[in-house]
Amino acid sequence: MGHSEALIQELEAKAKVLASHCLTQFCTFSQGHVGGTMSVLEIVTALYFHHLKFDPKNPDWPERDRVVMSKAHCCEAIYAALVELGMYPKETLGTYYCYGS
Repeated sequence: MGHSEALIQELEAKAKVLASHCLTQFCTFSQGHVGGTMSVLEIVTALYFHHLKFDPKNPDWPERDRVVMSKAHCCEAIYAALVELGMYPKETLGTYYCYGS
């Protein structure tokens, strides 16, 4: 099953936005796992912005797909995707590594 060039370009652009969000998290706190996070950005982007069946406005929808990311060293990519989808305010990226966040 092929994908249009427009879709690929859209997802590539979205991955760059997520990368920017991740770098903000790393630079703000001088912590994080850059390699692990950057290695999954394209996968996270494709899943959350194209393949998964879910509604960001209805996160408890029973028919939604679920993602289990067991590689904890890439959580920044998931956080960035959820922020970009509007599930959390962008300001929450500034609470990364903060107690109680």
